Amino acid sequence: MDPMDLTSSLPALSRLGLWRFTRLNDAGWTLDGCEPGPGADAHPLLRLFGNAAFGALLDATRREQLHQQVRQQLAERGHYQVQHRLATAHGDISLLEFGEPADDQAQRLHGYLLPLDAVAADLTDTAELCRSALEQSAEAFLLVDINGRVVFSNPRFEAITQYSPSELQGRSLDEFPALASLPELVRTALRQKPDNDSWQIEFRSQRKSLEPYWGHMWVSRVRNAEGQTTHLLGLCEDVTLNKLNYQRQTQQTLRDSLSGLGNRPYFIGRLEQRLAETPDAPFSLLLMDIDNFKRINDNLGHETGDKVLTSLSRRLRNALGPKTCLARFASNEFAALLDASDLQDAEEVAQQLLHLLSRPLFVANQLINVTASIGLVRSPEHAKHAQTLMQYAGLALHKAKTSGKNRWQAFTPALDAEAHRRQFIEHNLRHAIERNELLLYYQPKLCLKTDRLTGLEALLRWQHPTEGMFPPDAFIGLAEETGLIVPIGKWVVREACRMLHRLDAAGMGEVRIAINLSPRQFHDTELVNALRDILVQEKVEASRLELELTESLLLDASQANHQQLHQLKALGFTLAMDDFGTGYSSLSYLKKFPLDTIKIDRSFVKDIPANQDDMEITAAVIAMAHKLRLRVVAEGIETQEQLSFLRRQRCDTGQGYLFDRPIDGRELLERLRSYTVNA
Repeated sequence: MDPMDLTSSLPALSRLGLWRFTRLNDAGWTLDGCEPGPGADAHPLLRLFGNAAFGALLDATRREQLHQQVRQQLAERGHYQVQHRLATAHGDISLLEFGEPADDQAQRLHGYLLPLDAVAADLTDTAELCRSALEQSAEAFLLVDINGRVVFSNPRFEAITQYSPSELQGRSLDEFPALASLPELVRTALRQKPDNDSWQIEFRSQRKSLEPYWGHMWVSRVRNAEGQTTHLLGLCEDVTLNKLNYQRQTQQTLRDSLSGLGNRPYFIGRLEQRLAETPDAPFSLLLMDIDNFKRINDNLGHETGDKVLTSLSRRLRNALGPKTCLARFASNEFAALLDASDLQDAEEVAQQLLHLLSRPLFVANQLINVTASIGLVRSPEHAKHAQTLMQYAGLALHKAKTSGKNRWQAFTPALDAEAHRRQFIEHNLRHAIERNELLLYYQPKLCLKTDRLTGLEALLRWQHPTEGMFPPDAFIGLAEETGLIVPIGKWVVREACRMLHRLDAAGMGEVRIAINLSPRQFHDTELVNALRDILVQEKVEASRLELELTESLLLDASQANHQQLHQLKALGFTLAMDDFGTGYSSLSYLKKFPLDTIKIDRSFVKDIPANQDDMEITAAVIAMAHKLRLRVVAEGIETQEQLSFLRRQRCDTGQGYLFDRPIDGRELLERLRSYTVNA
């Protein structure tokens, strides 16, 4: 079959209506096959075409335009609809064509051809044949004049709207209130550009029973011989089921399956909608985070953690009411939009929510206590854009958590300035190692029995080229949050090993250096291997290094952390609990973990001998540690009275400004002559 020969492409045509076609997707506009659709009737269309090739019936310019329209529509929505007029030996004919790529080949298109002129022409036989074809078509058709008066509708259109062809015939669409948006669609269509022959619309209307439905319609102009629009032809499809399925799927994607609350996309959408509709109306945004929730999951299991979140979600929903926009973001983060009239009202709500969330929960046959931190921001007072409001709420939440948790914090401009400062520090900290800006200071630790140097604590410092010396609290916390503490921590261990070699060369081979390890470093599964590799590379025995651990690390330690600590102990490191007594101290730590030393925090030492309670606590800790065969280091010794008391209690080691301040490695080596090594 010659695809360019229309007559050979349609060898069996004897009926007219919707014609199925297959077309080559090329600029030649060539048919590869065509046959009458179901219910088509005889029509002299084949005679009008004669033996001319289909593409030859279009002028070159229009053929190229059609090809470009098809390509563009396919790219945008995967299907297309175009209208073109063919110049035949027996006169022009206007065709509506709508199609899509063939399933098997993207280079072929298939769809339907409809002779529009046959619908509008004043030819009795053609009109009757076309009417018969459209009435029997499986597609829903509606033909109206430019005044919105119905000329024709078929039974399939009745199946959608519940209005029979006889009810609609000759009447204006405005006479049928149930058809709702259809009259306006006609008026909108007539306002389209004159050269726009066909387009698609999606609309919401009603059936005769007033049941709502969604429709999708391909609309085409029908022109007379002078090219004037006389009618509009609509090919309609009921897409209600698809729409409902889409809405259902959309709702599912906007809901948190665990709590039933909205999720982050839902919340952001509601926030943006509110700002767009009433940009100057005041409201508050609360960002809530459950404190230390990871501890619940790790200690009680994720199933219990999920039940806790479900219970907290119900509490929040009951407290805020069904109309409040409430969502659950990440695992333990919630957000809400409040209509609080001013900042004070919002702060009162935040305080009430803190109290509500801190009430014990009875979950899995046990009482569980939780607390929360809340960040609060106001619109339009603080910002009028969704992204900025979320950013500011996050800054306020971060401040609440770093200030001790179980509290709320309202946004202030100072927090924004602080965030920019943090960003500057983080950016520069990422390059501090390669730029050789980090250095270690060392504070001596002396044996309180002999006054001889037994150890050093390595303390990290950062000398910025333009900002000067950063204090540790300006960047250590940020390094832990961002994970930069992991590479920095490896650098610290390596530098401490190198200092040990310099101490050995100075005849102080018994001195041990203590290094602080943060909880974030224990998230690194390669921690043990990394420390082992550094020891091998630097040729240092693990026993020369003491690793100081925070109470928070031991409190939140997972099974993997337990294994890491025992592996480090097996390598030969000594392990110390830092700042004992300041956090959630538990005697069980001293039994569960392979500790060698506990360090009494400076807060218990600084008020000795004035504070009798501090003296009793310190004495009890020292006695208990010795009973457990643990060494004791007292931090923050600044006076002779403190030193005398600690000696009477037989504290092993002391550290503080009474002995020396933290000093850099060069100064330390210069001062070695003032220390005597405990042999």
